[in-house]
Amino acid sequence: MISTSLATNIVTALLAINVIWLIYILFRGHTESLVRTIIFIVLLGIILGYLQSTRLTVLSFKAVKNDLFPPDIPEYYYTVSESDTLYSHRTIYTFISGDQLDRNSTVPAPPELKLVMDPNGRTFTIEDPESLNLVLDQLKLPRVSHGVKELVTVTGNQTDVGVYRWDDYPLGTLIVERALFQQKNTLQSYNAISRIIVDSRRY
Repeated sequence: MISTSLATNIVTALLAINVIWLIYILFRGHTESLVRTIIFIVLLGIILGYLQSTRLTVLSFKAVKNDLFPPDIPEYYYTVSESDTLYSHRTIYTFISGDQLDRNSTVPAPPELKLVMDPNGRTFTIEDPESLNLVLDQLKLPRVSHGVKELVTVTGNQTDVGVYRWDDYPLGTLIVERALFQQKNTLQSYNAISRIIVDSRRY
């Protein structure tokens, strides 16, 4: 993954070099590379226009593909609750409540969370956050710019199994909890987002 600002700077520099080269070959009369140079300039101009207009702050192949060709994402079923403490305000989006690990076919399944198993075979890492970002888009929340490890690998606390936390989230702290979801009618199981918590406090 690469930041959009860095990619914009690189493309801008390449575009400037190609424009200077175009001026040079026109001045020197080297018309054999004229068409190729113009094509490069047009392509770089299109890419630069996209980079300047996209809402993505970090680029990956999957994120750009979804941005250019938005996937057909179902309207997920969730509930929203809020809680206040002396130090923070929490907004909680619940996709799987309590011990509800299956649903009938009439209720949309919870969103899948793409994970990579760690070498220890017990914990999972979010390497590419695009599957989470698509859900954040639907909730009209800011995206995350990077993946994170399962929180238990950082704290060693078993209550943090299945929990992922972003301490640099624009709205404070983002906490995502996962659960293994299975539908009875298909027997399909996968790691799903059970709750998304936006905490105004920074940890």
